[in-house]
Amino acid sequence: MRYARLCLMLAAVLFSSGNAHAASEIEELKVQLQQMLKRIEELESAEKMSAAAQEKRQQTPVVNAVPAREVNKHARATTAENSGNPSISVIGNFTGQRIRGDGAVSSSSFLPLSEAEIIFGANIDAHARLDMTVTGANGGMAVEEGFITAYLPWGVNMRAGRKFLPIGRVNEMHPHALIYADRPNGLVNLFGPEIFIGDGVLLDKPLFIGDSVQTLTAGFFSTGNDVAFDPTGTSQYAGLARWTGLWDISDSATVELGANYVQGKNGIATADSMTRIAGGHFAIKHQNLAHAGFTLEGEWLRRWQGQGTGVTTAINDGSYLLATASLNRNWHLFSRFDYSREYVPATTGWLKESAISAGLAWKISEFQSVTLQYKHTRKALTEVAGDLGVAAGANANAMYLRWVVAIGPHGAHPY
Repeated sequence: MRYARLCLMLAAVLFSSGNAHAASEIEELKVQLQQMLKRIEELESAEKMSAAAQEKRQQTPVVNAVPAREVNKHARATTAENSGNPSISVIGNFTGQRIRGDGAVSSSSFLPLSEAEIIFGANIDAHARLDMTVTGANGGMAVEEGFITAYLPWGVNMRAGRKFLPIGRVNEMHPHALIYADRPNGLVNLFGPEIFIGDGVLLDKPLFIGDSVQTLTAGFFSTGNDVAFDPTGTSQYAGLARWTGLWDISDSATVELGANYVQGKNGIATADSMTRIAGGHFAIKHQNLAHAGFTLEGEWLRRWQGQGTGVTTAINDGSYLLATASLNRNWHLFSRFDYSREYVPATTGWLKESAISAGLAWKISEFQSVTLQYKHTRKALTEVAGDLGVAAGANANAMYLRWVVAIGPHGAHPY
């Protein structure tokens, strides 16, 4: 049909032109028509080949499908992201504070370099990855984290080395990734002002069930934590079990639930001195395409600390509830309520502590942010009192100004 129309067009031109000038135009038209005919033939041939290939795919059954884990392994092997040439980033955490407490306690500092992190990370090969974080604070350097992630069969990931322990939601996160400038009082009372770290092995197994992701974690580690395990800082061994689940509740909202348990001998006494930690956490997040939304999250942990044969077990609860409102990509409001209580053998009844915080975070870009925060603490327990520099049982007001900057490539923060 296409050829017939082109021939009619050519005939009309031939019969309507009779001079030399028209003859030259006819020759030019002939060349153009020949090019068009050739192009039409190529298109028709391509259409026939495409239709035949599509019909063959529909008739051929799929056999020996490659498992998803093999595809992922192949992807790691082919991309080999910076293998042998690690990505290096530097993060500076400048946090100033002004504290006023009972007993005329007063202290202040203006944007000192609280901590510097130098982060190295790269794939070793298709089977493993190495990540290391070196921190500098108070004139000293130390390896904060350093672990190998091995990709095992059946979708199991193994992390071996020095690692922030996955207990609750906050402990596994680096301070600069948190929207607030301090550490929740409940965690300070449970583990001290520093992050709870362990040296050992953790195994993770994600399970995809419906629209949810369930992750099971088990581990064995040693820790020198001097608040939860050994006052002398001597390393003690413990085991860990954890479950987390993440569900989509709409196109822009998710809910997360989790629980964990830790148990190990502490160094307080030679017998009947076991530390057990159990608790749960949750998070509800909603964010639209304009990055406006809200989050509500919290966690509760209880620590049972055996003091020895014939001595009452010390009990400590630590919890927080955090609400944030994201106005857009850059501006965020937040408020946090902290609650702790402890029962120690030498005390009759429970000692209780509470704190309320409010603040504003300005995320200037992916590489820098500024946070302004106020916190009021009532009846500070021993660990928080030591961190704030006030007497146990005292009240304190604290103002924080934090400026975080980063240079170099760095991974996304945990969701």
